[in-house]
Amino acid sequence: LTEPKMDWREVLRMNIQSIIRNDYSFSRPSRKGWHTGAILPGMKNDETIDVAIALDMSGSIGDEDAKTFLSEVRGIMSQYEDYKIHIWCFDTEVYNPQEFSADDGDALLEYEPEGCGGTDFMCNWNFMKEQGIEPKKFVMFTDGYPWDSWGDENYCDTLFIVKGNERAEAPFGQTVIYEKDVA
Repeated sequence: LTEPKMDWREVLRMNIQSIIRNDYSFSRPSRKGWHTGAILPGMKNDETIDVAIALDMSGSIGDEDAKTFLSEVRGIMSQYEDYKIHIWCFDTEVYNPQEFSADDGDALLEYEPEGCGGTDFMCNWNFMKEQGIEPKKFVMFTDGYPWDSWGDENYCDTLFIVKGNERAEAPFGQTVIYEKDVA
């Protein structure tokens, strides 16, 4: 049997959507309970997302891939009215860390990817711990070839989007294969 392929963009969207908190609201009651005479609450979605995104800029990742990844980040920003996105590049260390919110999201267009060395995934978790960044979701765009460890599985919920290495499977979090031609 062939393995079904998942649209990595859809997986990314679902992962980001899953961190949005939902709560009940009585401001506009649900119609579901009208026939019973009961007033049931409606759902209130919190439209704020808080994610950290790391772009693997080791020697095997090209400028075109970096642009594609940044376009996907821009797509995430355009889906939500309010967001806080920490973004940085890495190889064996972290480069150009920046934070974007709904107030300054257009500044992402000026973001400059940096790096070009080896690949040390753990530098991302060390950076987040040092900076006090505790995202609801951590998304790593990578080629899936870590030098040593895949990272700290206990720190935060992680999604690995892997380019060019269909055999890669992270030992924790969720791994999805990046395919350039996904519609």
